[in-house]
Order: sequence, then structure tokens, then C-alpha cells
Amino acid sequence: MERAPIVLTVFLILSGSAILVMLAVALSTRGAPLEQADVTRSGYALRRWWFWLLAASVVASFVLSLGSFPYPTAAQSQRLPHFKVEAMQFAFVLPQTVPLNTEIIFDVTSKDVNHGFGIYDPNGQLIDQVQAMPDYTNHLPVKFVVAGHYTIRCLEYCGVAHHLMQAGFDVK
Repeated sequence: MERAPIVLTVFLILSGSAILVMLAVALSTRGAPLEQADVTRSGYALRRWWFWLLAASVVASFVLSLGSFPYPTAAQSQRLPHFKVEAMQFAFVLPQTVPLNTEIIFDVTSKDVNHGFGIYDPNGQLIDQVQAMPDYTNHLPVKFVVAGHYTIRCLEYCGVAHHLMQAGFDVK
């Protein structure tokens, strides 16, 4: 079956259902008007029920997605290879090569002001980023699955030569 008739059929069914609901609401208002207190009480009850349903959905989504949290635990990160990265106006000090198909952690800090540490793959696509801040080290776990030359660019305006601030490393 072609796609257009399926879409049209679904649209007609949903439109018809919406019209029936609107008609039911319109016909239900033909009776005597309700007192304001009754409307307020039922409205607040519905709002309370809706709030708890949304809250339960958010908590359930959070709990169910915890297993796929992308960051390694503290015990795991101690076993992984760490590579020190230091940003400064207007350069990066970083390793020349990193291993392919191995989860690593970049320990990113800054010597002077806030910088961005953006990793671009050989095709020029941004694949990961973290802030480089003075007196603080951010830990960025990454696993490179494509060999090649990766470019690092500063993603935080850091001064007049910000646009020139880039470096690179090879993944082998």
C-alpha cells in the first residue's frame, strides 16, 4: 500500500475522533450550569492527578535510563588511560596520539581563562566537548572508533585570537 493513502486514512480517523470528542463536549454543556465551587473542586482534582502522573513518569524515566548513563563510574575511570590536556590563550597542550578502539579519559584544565575543548572527527563533525576551566579538571571519557586526525577547537570566546585557537591529535 502506498504511503499517501495510509497517511490520509490515519488523518481522517484522528480528525473524525477529534470532531466526535468536540461534539460530546458541546452536548455535555447543554444541561444546567454547575456552581463555581463544583467546577473548581473537580478542576483542582484533575490538575492534582495530572501532576502526580507526570511526576511518576519523570521519575520512572529517570530510573529506567540510569543504566545507560554514559559516564564511567569512579572505579572504572581509575583503570582507564588518562590524557592530560591544558588550554591556554591561544593554544592547547595535548598528546600527539591516542589509541583507537580504547576508552580513554581526557583530563581537561586551563592555565588562564575559560576555554572550550571541542573534539572534531576527521570529517569535521563535533563529537564531544567539555569546558576547560582554571583550577578545575573536567574528565571527558571518549572512545574513538575511527582512525585519523582529530581537530581540537576552542568553543568558548577567550580573547582576540580565539578564532585561531585549535590543535589536533592522531588516533591510531
